[in-house]
Parts: sequence; structure tokens; C-alpha cells
Amino acid sequence: MYKKLMVLTLLLLLLLASGCQKQTINNVAMVNGEEITQVEYDKYYNLIMTNYEQQRGSTLDETADKDLIDSIKEGIFEDIIMQKLIRQEAGQQTVAVSKEEVDQVLIPFKETKEAEGAGSYQNFLESMQTSEKDLRNQIEISILYDKLLEKVITDVFVTDEEAQSYYDENEALFKDPGGIQIYHILVASEELAEDIIARLKQGEDFAALAAQYSTDPGSKNNGGDVGLVNAGTSFVPEFKETALALKPGQLNPSPVQSEYGFHIIKAGEDVPAAKLSFEDVKGDLKKQMEMDEKNQAFEAYMQNLKNTADIQDLRQQ
Repeated sequence: MYKKLMVLTLLLLLLLASGCQKQTINNVAMVNGEEITQVEYDKYYNLIMTNYEQQRGSTLDETADKDLIDSIKEGIFEDIIMQKLIRQEAGQQTVAVSKEEVDQVLIPFKETKEAEGAGSYQNFLESMQTSEKDLRNQIEISILYDKLLEKVITDVFVTDEEAQSYYDENEALFKDPGGIQIYHILVASEELAEDIIARLKQGEDFAALAAQYSTDPGSKNNGGDVGLVNAGTSFVPEFKETALALKPGQLNPSPVQSEYGFHIIKAGEDVPAAKLSFEDVKGDLKKQMEMDEKNQAFEAYMQNLKNTADIQDLRQQ
């Protein structure tokens, strides 16, 4: 009996020791008594680092890029602390995000990805080393940020005079670069693209064929319109180079292949560059100035929350 009790006691001590060890290893921080786990941190780190390396076009070397990696790690740690504070403050301010609000962001994104080909959305998640659940969490925190900002930062107003002063001091910023209006039909196969081009040359309607065949959800029901294209717009190189080489009304004679599929590209009106008057931009300028001021005020608000929060850094423990 004594031996059995000793065994049970030993097992209990081992379990307790294991639990204590797990608490130390698995938490990177405590924020006002709430934990941030190593798993949470690692998921966010992988997401940010993978995205950074994809934009950079190469992976970081742990030795050669040590200072940069350390800087990124510190930024990620600070960011995840702020995310916890945002969630806590949102709870205090009774600000919440519904599943439907997250879906309004996620579903169009999924549709756009899937339009690139079967499995493209899942491939994206795998390439970013994330899951849909984690992606939903990041969308949720982004919406929470915006809703909390609107709740706590209310007394911001930019006058016409302030907007006019900014416009006068920064006139060079207020130019419409112009460009050429571009329409496209995106399909998965070159054979289908060539067939559509042949039908267009025979006089069939571009908008009707875009609505019927295009896999681009952003333009298929809008006549294939992707907007103005100029040297500064962000399109894949193959698409952009072809679009800028076309003359108004010209149809590219052959499909253009990109990572998204095969494009049938048609040029519309050539819109010249022009200076925008204050009246042209006043409404948008005031909104942007107000948003900039709100963001600055909210950053100060969150910094104050951080300064007064009970934050324990457990990374070195």
C-alpha cells in the first residue's frame, strides 16, 4: 500500500512539474493576466515572415540577416501585445465583430483566389503557413481595430480651410496620372482564350463574352473593365506591358499568359494626365486628413493602454 502511494505521489509530482514547465515554455507573455501562447506567437510570426520573404523574393539567412530577423521578431512581439490589448479594450467598450462581418471580407477574397484555379485558395493558405481559422482571426482583429477606433476617437474634424492649406502646400500630389482604359477577359485555357479572340474579331460583344467566360469576379460583370492602366498601377508585368502597348480601341491579337491564367485584353479610351483642382479632391482629402488624425489619436490611446497595462515578457524565462 505504501509503495502504491509513493508511485501515485511521484506521478502527481511529475504531472505538476510538467504543468509548470509547460506554463513557462508555452507562454511568451502575459497581458493583464491573459496569456499569449508560444503557439499564437509562432503562427503570427510564420505568417508575417513568410509574407515578408515572398515580397523580398528570398529567404532570410539566420546568420547574415540576424539583426534584421531580431528586429522583425521584436516588431511581431509588440504587434501581438497590441492585438491582445485591442481585444481586451474592445471587450471593455462592448465592441464586437460578427461572423458575418468577417465573411464580408473573407468570402470575396476566397472567390478571387479560387478564380485563379482549383485549389488556389488552399495553396495560398499553405504558402503562407496559415489556416482559414487563423486568417479569420487576423481579419477579425483588423475589423476590431477599425470599430474600436470609431468608438473611442470621435472629436476629429478637418475644416475646409485646413484642407485648402494642405492642398496648397502639396499641389504636386494632386495630379491625375491618366492612363489607358483597359478591359479584359480572364480564362483558364489558351484554347478558350483564342476562341474568344476569334469571336471578338467577328464582331461579338466584349462585355457579353466577359460576363459569360471571365473568371475575374471583379470585372466580369462590369464589361471586363479593370480601370485605368499606367506606369504606376499594380498589375502583373505580362498584363501591364501588353496593356500599355495597345492603342485606344485595339484588341490584343493573342492571349497573354500570367500566373492567373490567359488574358484577352482590349484598350478603351486614352485618358490624359491632368491637375486636380481643390474642389475635385476636397471631399476625399478631408476624409483622408480626418482618418490620419484619428489614427494618430488612436495610436496614442493604445500606447497609453500599453503603458498602464500589466505586461510580462516571458520569452527569456
